[in-house]
Amino acid sequence: MDYGATLVTIKNANDNHAVSTIAGTSVALLWMGLYCFDSDPSKCLWDDSTGSADMYNSFAAGFPQIAVGKCVYYSVQGALAGKWLSGDCEKETKAYICELPITRADDCKYNYNGHCYTFHDVPTAFVQAQEACEKDCGNLASVTSANENRYIATLSNRLFSGNFYIGGLWPSSNVFYWFDGSAWNYNNIDPSYSHNANCIAVSNSIASSVASGLWFSIKCHIPYSFVCKRPAGTKCSGNQPIAPVTPVPPTQSFCNSSLLLSPGVITSPNFPFSYDNSEFCSYQLATLGSYNVLLRFSDFATVKGVDFVNVYDGDSVDSKLLGTYTGQFDAFSLVSSGNTMLVTFKSGSGKTAQGFSARFTSYSYGR
Repeated sequence: MDYGATLVTIKNANDNHAVSTIAGTSVALLWMGLYCFDSDPSKCLWDDSTGSADMYNSFAAGFPQIAVGKCVYYSVQGALAGKWLSGDCEKETKAYICELPITRADDCKYNYNGHCYTFHDVPTAFVQAQEACEKDCGNLASVTSANENRYIATLSNRLFSGNFYIGGLWPSSNVFYWFDGSAWNYNNIDPSYSHNANCIAVSNSIASSVASGLWFSIKCHIPYSFVCKRPAGTKCSGNQPIAPVTPVPPTQSFCNSSLLLSPGVITSPNFPFSYDNSEFCSYQLATLGSYNVLLRFSDFATVKGVDFVNVYDGDSVDSKLLGTYTGQFDAFSLVSSGNTMLVTFKSGSGKTAQGFSARFTSYSYGR
């Protein structure tokens, strides 16, 4: 995970055979990048965000079986060679193979998923940082996936200290774009941050109020370290056009919805208006198997001692209770120990309040 990799994913019979060939005779069992939320291949999701194992799988008869474990491993040898089985990844240890996305040949030091990255630790204002990137045939980095964000954040943490610029611009409340023209299809802005400046930086400081790897707005003249990105294996072709702005779609409450995969937003019913009497909502939050769930409440106002929000570290009320909240709170965050979290909300029969809004995202602890 440190370098944007996931545990191995297997999407067809050729891949399934290749894993056995790569492993050889050195190991008998291997963890895979597949996590099951139910005993059904369609409910088993790949860590690389490409969907479920419904299209192709090689589960042994009777599997997956989440009563045994929600993680999946590959049998290399014996009668079950090439078959997939369920295992408890919190208690069992096994060998593993990491998988990186395909890239292009280039002599750059940091080459990932078809792009080269350079890390600049001299604090620089946004405009001058972009000019420096252009001299290296690139732009300030766009970040279009959780894996890419983790790759950049992890390397930045090791190469320099302090927050750093990426190539995102935030010109108004619900308008975002990447300087290099990439589509805005991934967002890791800290939910507690409202728009108050036009440039975007990534938290990379222990002293920061923003969790490591999350983004926040910053005034563009403030000097920060920065990360550049260019296509691997190609010559410089000059500046890319600025992408058209893309409004962020509105959210809905998701009270009593089915399983909700990150990222997303949950709210009390009717938010930002008052919720009704005698409400009961549950919110099943989940992310892919190799991540934790970060839940950030940006607004919280319930009737103290009457209306309650409970947050559980798992997928049921039998899981560890992370906290019970009632009344009014400033923005606060909770992180699960695994890849599921349950939130419940219950209102009484009397007076009501505005309620809550919370954003949940995938999160990996800094290394």
